[in-house]
Amino acid sequence: MKREHNILRGVFLLLWLCGWYAARAQWHEFGAWGGISNYFGDLNTQTSFKFIRPGTGVFYRYHIRYRGAWKTSVNWGMVEFDDAKTNMAWNRQRNLSFRSQIYDISSMIEFNFFKYDKASVKRKYHFTPYIGTGISLFFFNPQARYKGKWYFLQPLGTEGQNDPSYSGVKKYRLFNFAIPLVGGFKFSFARNWNIGIEAGVRKTFTDYLDDVSGKYPSYASLPGGSTGLAAALSDRSGEVGEKIGRPGYQRGHSPKFDDYLMGGITLSYTIMPMQCPRPNGTYR
Repeated sequence: MKREHNILRGVFLLLWLCGWYAARAQWHEFGAWGGISNYFGDLNTQTSFKFIRPGTGVFYRYHIRYRGAWKTSVNWGMVEFDDAKTNMAWNRQRNLSFRSQIYDISSMIEFNFFKYDKASVKRKYHFTPYIGTGISLFFFNPQARYKGKWYFLQPLGTEGQNDPSYSGVKKYRLFNFAIPLVGGFKFSFARNWNIGIEAGVRKTFTDYLDDVSGKYPSYASLPGGSTGLAAALSDRSGEVGEKIGRPGYQRGHSPKFDDYLMGGITLSYTIMPMQCPRPNGTYR
């Protein structure tokens, strides 16, 4: 009897430990994605995808029960656009262009539309569409190519930022914040492995992702005046026709901030807690 009592005590202790561990342990998911980046702003006002460029990143996802998750990701993407290659006459005459790498750290909360339970024996709980939002911190540094060489644009102050007392325009920061709006679909094709597709627009708080925002500056507010590099890259219309960059004339669309998109295929691995089986052999 004593031996049986000890066995029962051991069983109950094991069951209690299983319940205690399951109550505290959560799913920890680590993954990577690869796909595309795209930019929307003062050059790309028509939501064009003509200049799609590569993007990639890694992420960690902490699952909150079955309907939600908290995700942190580190991402990289290239964005680019060229007025000369659009079908809009005014853009082609303006003739501005840029490229920039974007380094992005995002933290967001996700909501699953369906119950997502990888440990369930029911396959209907192994996939779900989802949406998410949160906050992103990103770094960008726009460049333009001129006479075969790439130049960083922010130090040049192409809208008069180097002389704010004259132009009234302050130099923009290369670090800024954005609100990510993300949607995707994930599928658990094995107990620990997942695959999915995800895309998200970052609504930024800067209008200078492309170095274009407001009006053409006076040459007096540009380094080197009318013959300097800043003047050459501020108004490039003279390279294709008559110059249009008169001081105070529209150069961009300042009321609206710029955005960028990142999206692609995700692959991830989930570290799952120990599960204690029921008498019928299931885990839930």
